[in-house]
Amino acid sequence: MNTGRMRLFLDAAPSSLLPPALARVLLGGPGLLLLAGLALALGESMRAHSDALVTPTAPLGILSLQFACGTDAAQVILAGWDVAALAHARTSLYWDMAFAPAYGILLAALSERLASGGTRPGLAWLPLAAAAADGLENFLHLALLSAGVPTIAPAACTAALLKWGLLSSWLAAATAAGLGRLWRRARRR
Repeated sequence: MNTGRMRLFLDAAPSSLLPPALARVLLGGPGLLLLAGLALALGESMRAHSDALVTPTAPLGILSLQFACGTDAAQVILAGWDVAALAHARTSLYWDMAFAPAYGILLAALSERLASGGTRPGLAWLPLAAAAADGLENFLHLALLSAGVPTIAPAACTAALLKWGLLSSWLAAATAAGLGRLWRRARRR
């Protein structure tokens, strides 16, 4: 693998892959507000179905399934959900299929706005990678729900842990970059 090419790719902002006019819209204030509204609407729709999944065997609802890394743990959760709960789980995952790219693009655009203050644009790739891991996790969980075979659970859990790890890394890096920006401004005064 040519790490030099990969580094050049990651040094470019994700919006550089878009037509310039679309990139300007997404990175502008109205574009960011539209992306935020879309992510909130999709997230709320997903959450409405996820709330129906809170049971004694899944106290965190769909999150309990995400973190069920063993087949036995997944089987206990699935056994605790009735037919209606399983339908809510599927619907929640379908909404998440749209929510993941929405939050990924929103956080990438916010990262690029932050990058205009001196932060490297590579930060913007983290939420997009997290959204991709989220999509894989959703696909695996849908397969788990359809097949009812919990052997898919470890792979789905791995994708979920990757997603949450990437989002946590993004949050830590974005917070550090934002605090650094504030520190530099305060020192100039």
